[in-house]
Amino acid sequence: MAALFVMTYGVVAVSYSRQRAAAWFMGSYFFGFLTPICELLVRFTDHVLLFSLLGYAVFLGGILMMSVGIQAFAGQRPRWRFAVVAWIGGITLRLAILGGTRGTLGYEMLFQLPFAFASIMVLRSVGQIGQSGPIRAMLTSIFGVICAHFLAKPFLAAAIGSGESAKAYVNSVYAVASQVSTGVLLVAAGLFLMLLVIQKALEETILDAETDPLTGLTNRRGLSRMGPRLMAEAERQGYGLYVLMLDLDHFKRINDQYGHATGDSVLVAFARVLETLAAEDVLTVRMGGEEFALLVPDADSAPDGLDNRATRLGRAIRVALEPFEDRGMPPLTVSGGAVRYMRGETLEGMIARADQLAYRAKRAGRDRILHDRSDIVPERGTAWPEAARLVAG
Repeated sequence: MAALFVMTYGVVAVSYSRQRAAAWFMGSYFFGFLTPICELLVRFTDHVLLFSLLGYAVFLGGILMMSVGIQAFAGQRPRWRFAVVAWIGGITLRLAILGGTRGTLGYEMLFQLPFAFASIMVLRSVGQIGQSGPIRAMLTSIFGVICAHFLAKPFLAAAIGSGESAKAYVNSVYAVASQVSTGVLLVAAGLFLMLLVIQKALEETILDAETDPLTGLTNRRGLSRMGPRLMAEAERQGYGLYVLMLDLDHFKRINDQYGHATGDSVLVAFARVLETLAAEDVLTVRMGGEEFALLVPDADSAPDGLDNRATRLGRAIRVALEPFEDRGMPPLTVSGGAVRYMRGETLEGMIARADQLAYRAKRAGRDRILHDRSDIVPERGTAWPEAARLVAG
């Protein structure tokens, strides 16, 4: 089982560039793979002390490496130096009790203490994982049981005996109970950890597939998935939802006059404007080419009101484009259309209505945003706070 985990985590680490933390888990279970081999070598060779200490060291190192891996997976700075110190401390303690009496509660407590401490480190690391849900809850529960398991093993060893020597230990009933229980728990932990890694990898794969590679905005695929959710939520909660379609004016002229590299820079700069001005609850999408769409929730505006978040955002965007030429960019204006979601309407229907308004804005002279009820063309120089902050930055 440990060998299977090593191969699986290795494949994940190689296949997903943002899942390098899986390499720590691969290393953890590789050490776990070495532990039973060392136990067998204790049984079948004369190098009892060597393989006994080596088995102890690799098993403790495997648990500590899992803690570091979970920290890396959670996006935290891995505390590998602390893990190394804990590993050295555990080995030092093991060497200190070499002459102790096996099977006594004191000896067994000191023997298991580094493993319990390493399990607590893993448990704390699991708490740093941002992903919530049943998988993380089960992983927390399993490592809680593992920690309790290491603290309970000394009492079992004192009750039934763990063998008078390391070689006698591998033939004892306690060894069977200890190895099987630990193995089952670590296999369960590995399975749930694998589910968590795969879940995150799938989420990142979906995110990559739904992200425009040039601007970093959501693309059409992401809009198709998230748009209906926003519409259903707006209908359920009874608040407004607007689509704001935006089309950069004379973008072909920019490409022809300045080159496609400059055109790409303009698209990226415009995307940053949208990201800066749009709140977190606004879905910002690059539809393709120089076309963009924003899905804007609005809990405060009246159904027939012109003063809503979408039109205010459109005004702020237009004002924010005014200093583009002063910042070394080609002069840029935008035309668009803003429409409010009507109950029962499809996402495609909303976009089509907004797109028609954007087309009308182009024909009406560009550099304007039309509402589905009337034109919204603010005077130049309107002091919108959002735009002012962006320009100042």
